[in-house]
Amino acid sequence: MTQDLDIRFVAFGLIVLAILGALFAPAMPFTIDGVIYTDMAKAMSENGSFAIASNGGVDGAPALSKEITFENNGLAYPLYPSGYAIIAAPFYALMGVRGLILMNGLAFLGCAFLVYHISRRFFADRFIHIASLTVFVVATFVTNYVTAIWPHMLALLTWLGAIACAISAAEETSDLRRTWMLIASGLVIGLGISIRIDSILIYMVLFIWLRVFSRPADRLAPLWLSSGLLPGLVLSALMNAEKFGIFTPLSYGPSSGATQLSSYAVILTAGGLSFLALWLLNFPAIFSTLNERLGPRNLLLASVTATGIALFIAGGFIFDTLYGVYVLVFNLQAHNAYTQAGVELNEYGHLLFWGYPKKALIQSLPYLPLLLIPGFWFFRGKHVKAVSLCLLAIAAPITFYALNQWFGGGSYNLRYFIPTLPFIAILSAAALHDLTKVAGSVSRPVLLFAGVSAAGLYVGMQALGQAVPSLYAPAALYPQWIIAFLCACFVVSFLHFRRPTIAKATLVVSSFALIYGALVSLADESGHEKARAELRGYAQVISSALPQNALVLTTLPVLTMHAQHNGTSIMIPLEDNIDETIRATDAFARAGRCIYFHNPIVTDLLEPHLPDGTISKVPSWAGREKFPGDAKLAFFTLSSQKDACSF
Repeated sequence: MTQDLDIRFVAFGLIVLAILGALFAPAMPFTIDGVIYTDMAKAMSENGSFAIASNGGVDGAPALSKEITFENNGLAYPLYPSGYAIIAAPFYALMGVRGLILMNGLAFLGCAFLVYHISRRFFADRFIHIASLTVFVVATFVTNYVTAIWPHMLALLTWLGAIACAISAAEETSDLRRTWMLIASGLVIGLGISIRIDSILIYMVLFIWLRVFSRPADRLAPLWLSSGLLPGLVLSALMNAEKFGIFTPLSYGPSSGATQLSSYAVILTAGGLSFLALWLLNFPAIFSTLNERLGPRNLLLASVTATGIALFIAGGFIFDTLYGVYVLVFNLQAHNAYTQAGVELNEYGHLLFWGYPKKALIQSLPYLPLLLIPGFWFFRGKHVKAVSLCLLAIAAPITFYALNQWFGGGSYNLRYFIPTLPFIAILSAAALHDLTKVAGSVSRPVLLFAGVSAAGLYVGMQALGQAVPSLYAPAALYPQWIIAFLCACFVVSFLHFRRPTIAKATLVVSSFALIYGALVSLADESGHEKARAELRGYAQVISSALPQNALVLTTLPVLTMHAQHNGTSIMIPLEDNIDETIRATDAFARAGRCIYFHNPIVTDLLEPHLPDGTISKVPSWAGREKFPGDAKLAFFTLSSQKDACSF
């Protein structure tokens, strides 16, 4: 009875958190991605359209494109999957931007429930169920995305929903019910692909899990899973055909999707052949037969030889992928694959996002070494189905994004790794249970001391970083390495000796790591909300200054989103759409509309393509009393419109 009350109390707390987030979090996107997703929900809600912009109702103007859009038949379409727009439209109609936050809050509640549910299906002990939920909610960065305008919570809900269905199917004794559960799992994956394309990774995870670890003798299970996937793929293909003129489910538009698939031809071919072999062959049975006939030593030798051959054939690719794993999991400061606006090196050579240190996975979750304990179980044949599925779900996003060191751009942590967090939480909880079982009781004062020490270290590191600029990034990032290393040392010692004293020490160090990770995530969330509140302040003064029928050329669409929703037309000028931007400028000028060039970045981009003196040298300033002299609030007009359009 007490345990039921405990989980009800937790559920009530999460519901309150979701409601408070929807009501009081800044109703602002964090980056341009959030602007596009808001536009998608607004367009679907108000117009029933996938297109987020037209020509602003001005004859002769092209589609008013943005950075992440594609022009087709005079309309600007978002490159992102449009399943999000369909789901988000009712929430936007209900509460506007806050409706999108509410939608994410509800999705988060669903994710929390499914983390609890999946841990119950995998492990019998209630400690693991409660600890899984606690670690997921408190000690990961998932809460950074509950009040954000991003699709990650919706996509994660499909990840967990599909996996929950597959687990139920694997345990089902009725062939008919198993079939329908696998089809349901595929349907949920298809829905996920219409929200985020990387949701296809769920299908790969479950295909491998069913064939190798869960039901290796059942070749029908992956086929039923695949059949359920088809409707979602067709839906995504139909939406992409409407937007891009290409009938393909896995595309971010002609310039970055299907036309680029040829560059992945070798990987796609190798992957397809591997999955065909995985479906045709019963690898566990083959491994067992080889082990019996060759013996463990010869089998190990054969495995080493095969690994050597693989390294010889694809050594460069394997090395690049492993380096990507190192970058994303351990040391994002070593990133060298590409550059991105807003993510830049400071004067000390540290990689920052908007002046804030950007973290690798272990720098957000310094307790990751706890996963060595369930990993050890796996190789000992214990909890194989549970641990294998969790490890596959963790490895899939990490490996995929390691291919190109994709780190998610505008965020303080690795948002592309959100799908790993529930399974890291479940395995961490299982490890904590094992430690607790061996350690017996650990006094509360000792655990309290660990928590206070973690908080003291975190506060001290932040103070050090603020006091010494050269240590700003190291103080925010490198203590987690030390904590994780100590945690790993104690975990390895525990696995080797399994003594109560070592288990107690490991539990204390792990608690320290968990609390430090929770503080890191809390600070990220605080910074996230603070940044959005600041952006909202800028957006409000800009919206109050700009006329409704004007055209604003800007590279800062977050700041002009309120103005756009009040009737101002927005276009983002880029190097590859200069001609279209000038056409839009000419058309709006002929229509007698005011045109504004937002901040010197835009004027520097466009002035070389315009006659001398076209743009006025003296800007108008929005919110000059509140933000005096801030370049983000400088709006230049056409010289011919200076008197009529200045403010």
